[in-house]
Amino acid sequence: MNCYTVKTIRAGNTKTFRAYKTRPKIRGKRSPKTEPTPEAQKKNNLARATWTLTWLLNENFRDGDLLVTLKYKKGEAPEEYETMNRDARNFLDKLNRRYKRMTGRRIRYVRVMEIGKQGARHHHVVLQEVESRILRECWQKGGIDIKPLYTDGNYRRIAEYFVKYAQTAEEAQRREMKKLWYASKGLKRPKESKGRKMSERKALEIRVPEGYVLDEESIRRGTSSYDGFETLIYLCVRMERRKCDRSKNLHRNHDPRPSPEKG
Repeated sequence: MNCYTVKTIRAGNTKTFRAYKTRPKIRGKRSPKTEPTPEAQKKNNLARATWTLTWLLNENFRDGDLLVTLKYKKGEAPEEYETMNRDARNFLDKLNRRYKRMTGRRIRYVRVMEIGKQGARHHHVVLQEVESRILRECWQKGGIDIKPLYTDGNYRRIAEYFVKYAQTAEEAQRREMKKLWYASKGLKRPKESKGRKMSERKALEIRVPEGYVLDEESIRRGTSSYDGFETLIYLCVRMERRKCDRSKNLHRNHDPRPSPEKG
């Protein structure tokens, strides 16, 4: 019987369940390890990055925090990645100084740069709630789009877009980025269980805990590039003080893309 391991990752208002084949303990000489192709490895890396960012966002942000898009004035967007990165740091340094004077604390954020093949240049930032007036005073290089987070604590789609933006930036710059995203110091990390051993049938069955609703778009079934066994990962969202109606899409994920430019 194939034995599987199921781990639970708790991040804010969500639980992610990950099932994979348990590797048996091998005594003596191991057989040569099968390495995935570069394409498969890159796909695996991006998938892991998306889940890692999903958990980071879910653990540290909540309804009322903000998704901010920083834009440049027409014809004034820098071409170089380094210049854009410096602009974002300067914006957040100004914001931190203002926020620290008011609260005594540093601001929480996760940011990514969008460098499109057709010339788009934006900064996308998830950060804790701040007055829009202060944000506009700290960013003087162009327009600013501000959207409040209004999900039930599940920011998976935002994470997907952030990783996609970073990947597009790499392709546009024709080089590998040092980081896919940048985050403030001191963010809390999600809690991961040690894992439970289960039979293959039970491990690969989707089970929604009581009081939670399944994010159906999060379900990923695949085949491990290392051992060829089936894998499963999916996310559930806790529904607080409301009835769990699984017939409706309760994990409302708004479109994290910036509003179209006018004029």
